[in-house]
Amino acid sequence: MNRPKRIISLIFHDAGRQFGFTGAPGAITPSVDQMASEGVSFASHFSTGTVCIPSRASLLTGKYLHSAEIAHLVHDENTLPRLMSRAGYKTKRVGFAEEKEYRSIAGRRYSEDFDLSGKELLGYDESDTASSAASYVADQIIDTLKNRPDESLFIHGAFTEAHGPYNLPVTDEEVENTVLPPFLPKLPQVKEAKDYVARINKAVTQGDQAIGRILDYLRETGLDKDTLVYLTCDHGMDLPAAKQSCYDAGTGTVMLFWGNGLTPGVLTGLSSHVDIPATLCDLLDIPTPPDMRGESRLAALLGREDPGRDYVFAEVSYDNTDAPVRSIRTKTHKYIQNFNPGLPVATANGFSAQVGYELLTKIYNTPRPAVELYDLEKDPYEQNNVAGQKEYEVVQNELRAELFRLMAKDNDEILRPGSVYENPDEQFAIALWYKKEDGTFELRDPKSL
Repeated sequence: MNRPKRIISLIFHDAGRQFGFTGAPGAITPSVDQMASEGVSFASHFSTGTVCIPSRASLLTGKYLHSAEIAHLVHDENTLPRLMSRAGYKTKRVGFAEEKEYRSIAGRRYSEDFDLSGKELLGYDESDTASSAASYVADQIIDTLKNRPDESLFIHGAFTEAHGPYNLPVTDEEVENTVLPPFLPKLPQVKEAKDYVARINKAVTQGDQAIGRILDYLRETGLDKDTLVYLTCDHGMDLPAAKQSCYDAGTGTVMLFWGNGLTPGVLTGLSSHVDIPATLCDLLDIPTPPDMRGESRLAALLGREDPGRDYVFAEVSYDNTDAPVRSIRTKTHKYIQNFNPGLPVATANGFSAQVGYELLTKIYNTPRPAVELYDLEKDPYEQNNVAGQKEYEVVQNELRAELFRLMAKDNDEILRPGSVYENPDEQFAIALWYKKEDGTFELRDPKSL
């Protein structure tokens, strides 16, 4: 594969794997489906975080969220746009501003005059955040390609789709025919839940249409021959036990590479958001910063054998210091460490409000234990916690040791006394869950308190 003249990065919000080519029921995504058939897809790809800003920070830096530096981004951080600049590309960001103050959650703030435009902090040459609607992002990317056909460009497009609120209209028939994601078997089969998922599907389709326009322009102009496009999502869908959780429903996402003469293929092994910067560095033959934690997946892009990663890591960290989680996953098992156990899983604010707090309380109010372990071959939807069972003792100890080894290597703040995690709010630790006097939990509308 030749060095691409242009690299275009496209990122969905909250879409996970809700696409036609993954087999998601009700997903209408012909453009992404065609992209997958023509390019290289990573079938077992995972985010590092469970909400947008942390996950995107890993995509920008190749670091895990528990690494102290990732929450305190500074002017000289080795971000992806800076790496692309070193490789000779002019860099441009269009859409969602991915440098929001994740840092402030970790106890530090930028000065009042700090430039948050994407230039000073992240290193983009140009930044356009006038809108993050997929249609606008597509327009700006196509215009840039039209006006600058001979430049070496790295363009990053970040869509609002499919983030809530979900206001796109749906018909009664569309709601009736909606199938709730099978990987979330506890979702209540009620009209309100189907309506919510139907609107998510509409938002994903809207993003798909914008992607189709970008890819069609590249095909029509012949620019696809020397343009590499990659597409992913920040994390899973905004549904209970998905977004804001370290279950596969919360961390599993699509990852596609397309164009630039790629031979179609599928990487079946594990891959992670932190691998993307490392892969681009390898492709462009520039040094990978030593503090990155990613592994290059260039072999997969070249059609060579790539077994994938041994492990992928994900976590809830500075984004919810009251209920932090660290997790590690192999092809066959998932180990989850809940550092403030006894709290139920997050249920998605918008979904809870639409479906009903009382109904969802009955389904999801079981407190989580300190340790969760899942046999993914027998239990792919992570419903049966086997932690502590004798037959899983060896794998549980191995995964725990590997998880804490990485945390120690990265100087994870949660291991230190006096950290921001030390005094959790156990009364209202996860949005909407409220701890009653008898020790049980119920979902409540925050406006009612």
